[in-house]
Amino acid sequence: MTRARSRRTARRKIKRLIRKTLKIVCAVWDFIARHPAMLAMPLIIFLLVLTIQMHEFEKQVQAWDQEIRQQQEQIEELYDRQDPVEQTDMTDVYGCKSLYGTYDFPWNTMSQDWGSDQVTGFYYHEISEECKAAGGELPTIIQVYTYIVCEQNGVDYEMVFALIEQESRCRWDAEGDNGTSIGLMQVSEKWHMQRMEELGAYDLKNPYQNVLVGVNYLSEIQNDLRGTVPDEDLPYYTLAVYNYGKQGAKANLWDQGVVKYTYNTKIMDRAQQLKEEKKKAEEGCG
Repeated sequence: MTRARSRRTARRKIKRLIRKTLKIVCAVWDFIARHPAMLAMPLIIFLLVLTIQMHEFEKQVQAWDQEIRQQQEQIEELYDRQDPVEQTDMTDVYGCKSLYGTYDFPWNTMSQDWGSDQVTGFYYHEISEECKAAGGELPTIIQVYTYIVCEQNGVDYEMVFALIEQESRCRWDAEGDNGTSIGLMQVSEKWHMQRMEELGAYDLKNPYQNVLVGVNYLSEIQNDLRGTVPDEDLPYYTLAVYNYGKQGAKANLWDQGVVKYTYNTKIMDRAQQLKEEKKKAEEGCG
């Protein structure tokens, strides 16, 4: 999972470098057009060399793409060869038959190399009927990934699951706010560019990168608020900031004495329902 993501991150950084380089090239050509007598030949030579280097970058990106596709084909072939009879049904443990499977785009853009220690406590949930009716889906692979990211960031998994249902109806390509809020967690690149850079997440329509950015933001909000609000209300305050922004939440809610409102109450009620579903399943196994 980490290796594939690092390759994609490197590839996107190269593409970003290429885009920035093209802007520089355009600026240089504009300068030459305005001042043709000044250093025209050295600049032309420089641009030729730069163009060659860009071509090499593109070749490297294509090579990485080919390598990732080959690895994915090998994984799919391995799953196809497995005898279903020999596979252990893990429904009693995780709520689903297996934590591994073969997926179509975009779910196949993440490897499934998590360890057993990373999935301890995970439980698969069916999305709501409303989400299904909207064309949403949250297959096992993204649920496991989301759970791991939540555990790493100290954010409640069921809360994030419910937030995804609320924000995007579980549609990985959802667009809101006139196209500025993207993906499962409706993340806006405008407000999270630095966060995306730091996390190496540049494609918000990639469900895994979208979740990574969204959960990281929730963790930041939660840590910022912790100790300043009652512990039992921390999730409600956190969701309010996620929904409104801190200043918006203060002006529209907190200054009016409002902590719980439709958005965060609906998410927390659904999260509690998911927790009870998991608990009931665990008690049934015990």
